[in-house]
Amino acid sequence: MAAKIKFNDDRIQVTAIAVLLLARERMGRAQAYSLITSSLEGFRDDYAGYKASFPDRTLAHAQDGSPLTNKARRKDYFKIVNAMDTVLARIKRNKTSFSSLQELDNYFASSLKTFD
Repeated sequence: MAAKIKFNDDRIQVTAIAVLLLARERMGRAQAYSLITSSLEGFRDDYAGYKASFPDRTLAHAQDGSPLTNKARRKDYFKIVNAMDTVLARIKRNKTSFSSLQELDNYFASSLKTFD
C-alpha cells in the first residue's frame, strides 16, 4: 500500500519545482507544446538525469525567468509560474491529499492543462 501524500508533503513542492525547471528548459529550446505532461514524464522517467541537469533545485531558482532570452517566452513562463503558485496555494488551502505520485502528477497536469 502506497503512503498517502498529504498537502504539506515535500514531494508536492519537489514535483512543482521539477515541472517549472523542465518547462523552462523546453521553452528555451522553443518547444511550446505539451510542457506540463512532458515535464512530469521526464521528471519521473529520468530522475537521475534531472538531478544532474539541475543542481540548484529551489523554488526561487525555478521561478527565475532570466535564462529565457526571448521576451515573449519569458512572459509565458511567468504565466506558468503564477499558475503553479495558485495550484500550490489551492493544495494547501484545501488540504488536498493524494494516494500516489501518479495521482499527484495527474492533478498537476489537469490543473495546468492550459499550458499543454
